[in-house]
Amino acid sequence: MPETDASYTAPDETPRDVTTTKAPFPWERFLLSLLFGVIGWFAFWFTIILAIGLWIFVAVSRDPHPEFKNIVAISAKYLAHCIAYVLMMREDKPFPLGPLPRASEG
Repeated sequence: MPETDASYTAPDETPRDVTTTKAPFPWERFLLSLLFGVIGWFAFWFTIILAIGLWIFVAVSRDPHPEFKNIVAISAKYLAHCIAYVLMMREDKPFPLGPLPRASEG
């Protein structure tokens, strides 16, 4: 009994190449994602503490201090950069391997 192959190639059809090469695993990106995940965790809690401080400013003076508000905005944007890098939504690396985000006025 002849051996049979599960794939079928018609006589007038060229054989298909079934070997595919996969791209190597992005170890550098994986390790940096772990690093920025940990940094993002600390940045999250730092941002929460800053937000509490912002609310204290509002409770005392009814108006947040503009420079402190910019620091809170930068911290929130940095946290967003870390999360976006870990989730592979951004290719550029967050600070300290990339630029620190700026607070947008207005």
